[in-house]
Amino acid sequence: MQINNKFAVGLMATAVLVMLLGTIGFTIEDSVDSVPTPNVPNSVFFADEPIQSNPLALIIAANAEITWDRNDVFIVVADTEKKDQCEGLTYIETLNQNSELCTSRDNEYEAIGDDNQAGLDYEVKSGAFYIGVGTYTETPDDFALDIDYKVKLSLSPAGYFLMVLTFFVGFVLNKYQ
Repeated sequence: MQINNKFAVGLMATAVLVMLLGTIGFTIEDSVDSVPTPNVPNSVFFADEPIQSNPLALIIAANAEITWDRNDVFIVVADTEKKDQCEGLTYIETLNQNSELCTSRDNEYEAIGDDNQAGLDYEVKSGAFYIGVGTYTETPDDFALDIDYKVKLSLSPAGYFLMVLTFFVGFVLNKYQ
């Protein structure tokens, strides 16, 4: 078998293996305990650090499912611009009940989970995104929240296309040495 044939067979085998593993997927599960929650009703407070991004979002799909243990709390995902906008609000603007800006009713978030039973489903993208926590009612200062999350990694449609193309290139190289 020539070098060209070995390379072609390797390309085809790699493409099939990646498509098989991409179909099965890989799931990461973890939890975060004792997350402090705000006591300003219907306001969002964001984490200092962004969540892990997906730099290979074109090839690998990452879907996060987040659930939590309290029904008086909502969780949002926002980009840097929205986070800065919400953190720039004054205390008076935060308490304004007529405004939907940076509340659970704001529709400019990337994702919002307002029910702890349904949770929050979020397609992880590349870039800086932040998790925010808010409460519907005033809660005590020592209130803590427990969050569970699952991230399912699988091959995206563009990833399947790339693997089929890789398989085809390997087939052509093998056929026409």
